[in-house]
Amino acid sequence: MKIKRVYLYYLFLFVIVGLLTLNFNYIEGDDARTILYHVFGRDASFQPPYSPYHSMIDTLLAAIQTTNENTLRIFSISLTFVSSFFVLVFMTKIFERVFKTDMKGLVLFLIVLPFIIPETLLSGLFINPTNISFALILASHVLLIKYEENQSIITLIFSVLLFGLGVSFRWSNGFYLFVLYGYYVLYNVEHIKDMFRLKSLKTSFIIFPFYILSVVIWIQISGYSVKDIIDVYLYGSSYIEDKEFSLLSSLASMISFSTPAFLVLLIFGIYHCFKQKIYIPLLLLVFSGLPYIFLGMVPMYKYLITLVVPLVVILIYGYKIITNRNLKIVVMAIVFLPWVFGLQVKNNTAWGPGFEVRAIENNAIDTNNFNPDMSTSISDVSVVFGSGMAMPTSEGPRPLFGFGGVMLSGWDQFVTDNNNERESAVNYAIENNCNILQDVNHSFIASKLCELGFTTKDRLNASNELGVHRTFSNADTRISIDVLENKKALFNTELMNSYLSKNQKVVVYSSYTNIITKLKSKYGDQFKQQGAFWGILILNN
Repeated sequence: MKIKRVYLYYLFLFVIVGLLTLNFNYIEGDDARTILYHVFGRDASFQPPYSPYHSMIDTLLAAIQTTNENTLRIFSISLTFVSSFFVLVFMTKIFERVFKTDMKGLVLFLIVLPFIIPETLLSGLFINPTNISFALILASHVLLIKYEENQSIITLIFSVLLFGLGVSFRWSNGFYLFVLYGYYVLYNVEHIKDMFRLKSLKTSFIIFPFYILSVVIWIQISGYSVKDIIDVYLYGSSYIEDKEFSLLSSLASMISFSTPAFLVLLIFGIYHCFKQKIYIPLLLLVFSGLPYIFLGMVPMYKYLITLVVPLVVILIYGYKIITNRNLKIVVMAIVFLPWVFGLQVKNNTAWGPGFEVRAIENNAIDTNNFNPDMSTSISDVSVVFGSGMAMPTSEGPRPLFGFGGVMLSGWDQFVTDNNNERESAVNYAIENNCNILQDVNHSFIASKLCELGFTTKDRLNASNELGVHRTFSNADTRISIDVLENKKALFNTELMNSYLSKNQKVVVYSSYTNIITKLKSKYGDQFKQQGAFWGILILNN
């Protein structure tokens, strides 16, 4: 099979995923905040952009010149989805160059690559500037390869420009410069010792500063300075160091990236490279990972995306050494079984047992502890034909295997159910003229109000004596969103009774299901749970 057919296959695969899986509603609160910056007129003093490190997505959305929430949301999700397709296309071009002298088995591997790393598909189902960034950076890599072949300065200039543009969509993806430099130096020599020759180093030292300059220029075009770049990278390091560690959350984030097939082929590939003394791909991986040694590592596709190309090169070596027919069958089984079968887990949380969340009661839950590792207990685990248990991550839910069921219907249903809960919470508040109380200052409810035609004159962090207070209105109704000082304040009986004395009842919406479960445990009949993410807290007379 020719390599060109792989591109047609990817196109067919994404058409199917687009028809069966793609849903244009929010699944992640940061996405909603990204869009609200534009809905409210792009005034940073009123509604700040989500983060500087996504600066170019804001520049792009500003160029569309609309403040319609629905249009901005659909455009952003669509752009992410299309970018995910081009990520696979451009990676294929790179791997074709790396293995140009030994193409055996490469086409079949590329066909199953999205099944080995399901996150290549899942990460394209929501607003994700990381994927937009990565597609542009990989295009830059492809052009750098072209430059090596034709020595055209125009090709090199476009490569440099695309790299800077790509990084401006997700600043941390600038770490891919280590991959580019490593590739340029390592894959243009016959022996490793040749990479230290003066001519090779001199050429690279001339070319690659322009890539850094391109990053600085594009980020400045998007409205930020060199100081902002330094501050964001330093903040990223401290964020990783200060982040509360949860084993369950880390597992959920890893599982759609480092699948069993991924791990098996990685082991095979490393073994083969050492045995055959093919050290260049190993050196490329080590060199590409240098930034993570100093800045820390989060086991998520989004954070490790700059390592994907070096890792997949080693996976390909691992796949190519499998010549025994029976062993190939075993490996293919390891690839596809996690797509066919999932693990459903009965537990004491709102998540599961399948790819779902549900309203539950758990009177034994600890209202002082918010780490899921300390409060989750498992009663039963079963293997099922279909989707596995939904597990929460900062990028939306991920299944405990059973990826096929999720892509066929599970994801679309999950996102729809989440959106329906938000809509029900907002409609109840409108119909009963009551406030909406949030655990943190997320943008799920504000974006839903904007979708329904509401607007506000209050800036993002407008406050009163209790915390953040923001009033939304349309021609007929006024709705206030309140956020207390911290989520623990929701469990302060005296404070909540004082709040309710002025409001009688309030809709409580949380992006964390365990908050709702804890509220039911804390307040009993005073809290009427309506779904996994919301309920009604009533004044206790």
